[in-house]
Amino acid sequence: MKILTSIITVIFALSVNTALAQEKIKVLAFSQVEPGIYHHLSNLDGIALLEKLGKKRGWDVDVSHDRESFNAQRLSQYDVVAFINSTGNILNDAQQTAFESYIKAGGGYVGTHSAADTEHGWEWYGKMVGGYFKSHPEVNQVAMANLENADHPANALIGETGEILEEWYSYTANVRELPGFTVLMTVDEGTYEGGEMGDDHPISWAHEYDGGRAFYTGFGHLFQQDHPFLADMLAGGIEWAAGN
Repeated sequence: MKILTSIITVIFALSVNTALAQEKIKVLAFSQVEPGIYHHLSNLDGIALLEKLGKKRGWDVDVSHDRESFNAQRLSQYDVVAFINSTGNILNDAQQTAFESYIKAGGGYVGTHSAADTEHGWEWYGKMVGGYFKSHPEVNQVAMANLENADHPANALIGETGEILEEWYSYTANVRELPGFTVLMTVDEGTYEGGEMGDDHPISWAHEYDGGRAFYTGFGHLFQQDHPFLADMLAGGIEWAAGN
């Protein structure tokens, strides 16, 4: 009888672990822009890509263009909140506090492109992103993107990078010089004009932050282009930020 009980206990534990392993990642795709400032036309393309990835990889993806989503009850439903080309000052004090609490409880953050041009006055957010947007060249240019730390889980799905057309951001900080950050991709400033970061120009990175995880990529100005690694990069970043 004891043996049978032990077997049943083991089977139950395995069943629970399997169910947990198969639990869907839940993502909130958030895109809001402060009124009166530049609105990226690729926001909807980025959200469409996220929804496509959700169907392919078995995630649940909800979409919001409304900052009222940033309350404790709503945020607690998600493994990852993805700022898809958000721009400007978009959250009030209560919403900022709710998001900080979400991250401190183990939540995940993913930011694309102008997520680094968001909430310049919110110090906590700036430390999470790593570096704010500083400048970009006047025109989109093809440049060489180079993978780093290929064994990092956020890079697990990426094969090759290569040349890509993008609006290349320079940032107020080089995250390689900040504690805890892992650089995942750089752009070679020798392959385009107008960069301001020199020989070491990180463009994607990740770190654990204040109880949660944060992944940022400078890609996203041209989400509509069909470059093979863009989807893989975003998928890897989301799954890593979710704790997978």
